[in-house]
Amino acid sequence: MKSPRWYRLRGAVQLLFWFFFIIVLIYTRNPLEKNPFADLYPRLSPHLGAAASLAAGELMGAFWPALVLLIVTLAAGRFFCSTLCPLGATMDLTDRLFNRSKKDAFKTGSTPSRARRIKYLVLLSSLILSAAGIQAAGVVDPLSLAWRSYGTAVYPAFDYLTKLLLGSLYHVPVVNLVSEPLYGLLKATLLDFNPLMFLNHLWVFALFIALMGLAGFSRRFWCRYLCPLGAALALTGRFGALKRTVDPEKCVGCLRCVKDCRMNAIHGKGLDTLHGECVQCFECLKSCEYDAIAFNFSMPAFERTVEPSSPEVRGGRVSRRDMLTGLGVSLALIPIANINPSYKNDHSLLLRPPGALPEKDFLAACVRCGACMKVCPTNGLHPTLAEAGLEALFTPRLVPRIGWCEKDCTLCTRVCPTGAIKTLAPTEKETTVIGTAFIIRDLCIPWSEGRDCIVCEEVCPTATKSIKFREEYTLNKQGKKVLVKFPVVLEDVCIGCGICENKCPVPGNAAIRVRTAKLKKDEMPAGGGDAYG
Repeated sequence: MKSPRWYRLRGAVQLLFWFFFIIVLIYTRNPLEKNPFADLYPRLSPHLGAAASLAAGELMGAFWPALVLLIVTLAAGRFFCSTLCPLGATMDLTDRLFNRSKKDAFKTGSTPSRARRIKYLVLLSSLILSAAGIQAAGVVDPLSLAWRSYGTAVYPAFDYLTKLLLGSLYHVPVVNLVSEPLYGLLKATLLDFNPLMFLNHLWVFALFIALMGLAGFSRRFWCRYLCPLGAALALTGRFGALKRTVDPEKCVGCLRCVKDCRMNAIHGKGLDTLHGECVQCFECLKSCEYDAIAFNFSMPAFERTVEPSSPEVRGGRVSRRDMLTGLGVSLALIPIANINPSYKNDHSLLLRPPGALPEKDFLAACVRCGACMKVCPTNGLHPTLAEAGLEALFTPRLVPRIGWCEKDCTLCTRVCPTGAIKTLAPTEKETTVIGTAFIIRDLCIPWSEGRDCIVCEEVCPTATKSIKFREEYTLNKQGKKVLVKFPVVLEDVCIGCGICENKCPVPGNAAIRVRTAKLKKDEMPAGGGDAYG
């Protein structure tokens, strides 16, 4: 492979796979049968696969695509980072926006070249924490991060702005002759059926923007110095059969390839390559005017390798001290997470998706990819921030006031890549208990105002109705004695789907809420409540 056309071909393939990622993301919605790849991207990560397996205490067979990727990496090198990774494609775009295509704040041989080892420490620490039941891998893995960021922040923003723009053009004469057919086409293909909104999306978006903003320091900053999946692929890719080679008789030492390398993987006046850092982007093929560079599966006689004494290798090599540092930091984080005051807080209003494992196991298994949030048809699942402590960062929670859980919907159980949300059959889902509703009397219209309101009972989807009425005489606000239907929750029937909370006509906080545990009389919120007959 010597022709610069390989660079353009690789760029075209990268763009194609980025579009594929976007289409898979958009069509992670009902009906899911149209999208057989809905859970593919998280399962492609060897980092997530190893972390999930360590957390579960068993090998996760669902991550077989990650094993395939490792095998292919042994043959083709670290090509995934430059061709298939959606976050890498996004960073290549932001690199251009920051005009980093030809300049780099971190020069070869400078102190930051030693920062390469940080990504190996991130990899090590995340795996140690996963083995201890703290799932940090899902927060920092690029595939989980990309799916979560695009699904809960980027795509909703695109969806909203597109609808706002094209919707406003409806009243513009002549222009609407074009905008309306276009709007109809987009609504049928790319836009979501309902308005999308996610709690804490600004924090998800802020992390995403911060990573993109690192391009202000160097090209592919995240990939070079921080990415744990990149570290895993670098460890494998350094033994890859497809490697960059340089003919020293043709090379004139112009250093254009060194300057243009997005991964800072070329050293020794352009003759040497850090093969674990090379992502097979083929940009050096385009840069070289002397036809001195090639990518071959064979090992030509003129191939140069970086000597162990090279400063670049010494700077990027993970030392025993680094390993001990990573181990020490990981071990220190374990008790810090487990003595978090959040464990003392009341998390009874923190509702997990239907079929979720017990909380401790759920936190260990969930890789924070956000697929369940994206697929939820009512927009009811949202990322947590610190509601359940930092150990639960970006895990899904049901917020009924925004969206309820459809009684027969199993979409979130079908896209979870790790089994943190167990797969449920529709008939099994109908009887799966998420929580229990309770009534806040100070807000409830019948209880506080002495007049009828039957909304919660009307919308209750259970066959025998988990909300019944108790008719009693009471005084209304005018002081008149009236017969009122007081709603009462039947705990043994309620499945906690949250539609009653969603449809409650009381503005602001609903007068009927759903919590995970059954209420006791001494646990009633201020204003009283009624969850019993």
